[in-house]
Amino acid sequence: MFKLKIKNTTYGISFSFFFVIALVTICSATQTEKLLMTLMSCALHELGHLVLMTAFGSSPQEIVVYGGGIRITPDSRQLDRRRETAVLLAGAGVNFLLSFAAYLTNGGGFFCQVNFLLGALNLLPFRYFDGGRILALLANGKVCEFFRAVFILLSAAAMIHMILHGTVSISFAATFCFIVLSEVIY
Repeated sequence: MFKLKIKNTTYGISFSFFFVIALVTICSATQTEKLLMTLMSCALHELGHLVLMTAFGSSPQEIVVYGGGIRITPDSRQLDRRRETAVLLAGAGVNFLLSFAAYLTNGGGFFCQVNFLLGALNLLPFRYFDGGRILALLANGKVCEFFRAVFILLSAAAMIHMILHGTVSISFAATFCFIVLSEVIY
């Protein structure tokens, strides 16, 4: 990963970002368009965090571009719990607004779906996602860990059910396994 610090913010770019760009260049036009829409939705999600963070007078500690999108780490010392929760909710809020606008203008489509799923995924109570960070802000350690454990078990049961019945794509199942493994290892 390449990192550069300017003032109080560290900017970084991961090599996985270049892998995604290489993947985009070998994809068909339709796949490239969908991947670019997804990356744009990720960027707008993070922009939602950044705009509200700035409105509250805070600055990010780190901004990293990686294969999965963009990650902005707020300087939580500058925000109280209520404002940090609002900043964490802002990304999903942007995605839900974009999804709703796409639904109203053309009745749905890929852009509508990807924004809805991106907003919903980020609200899941996994540590890496906004929902997990919100849960950590609002619940104490043992309650938070219990809720996460129950959610992981229920999600794993649902995933196994969908795999056995052939109602889930392999990429979604692999992504879920990666999320659960990172949750358990973290």
